[in-house]
Amino acid sequence: MSLFLAAALLTQSAVMVTPPLTVPAPALPSGDVGFNEILANRPLAAIKRIEASELARKGDPLAMINLGTAYKMVGRKDEAARFYRTALRSDDRYDVQLANGRWIDSRRAAALAMSRLDSNEVLALR
Repeated sequence: MSLFLAAALLTQSAVMVTPPLTVPAPALPSGDVGFNEILANRPLAAIKRIEASELARKGDPLAMINLGTAYKMVGRKDEAARFYRTALRSDDRYDVQLANGRWIDSRRAAALAMSRLDSNEVLALR
């Protein structure tokens, strides 16, 4: 009897579906978050574009991470860390695409950016 119960529980747990913690990022032109400017090594242009966007005013994680990256590129690591922390604490959470094509959770991307603050690596999201 207990073997039957164990098998039933295993079958039941295999059928349960856990809802995802993240959703895909909203469809945005890459320029809205300074992606193209960051890749072109134009951080000041990226900062200007992102700060002028509605996304930055709303504290969008994608905008915050790219803004942090742009500030990191101009040597303002304290500002970069502030924007990365804002993205980490955001109530909005979704999957974002790295420049290399890999998809990652926005909070994980912010944590990754924070952990690489002292490196020369540039984390740009689209």
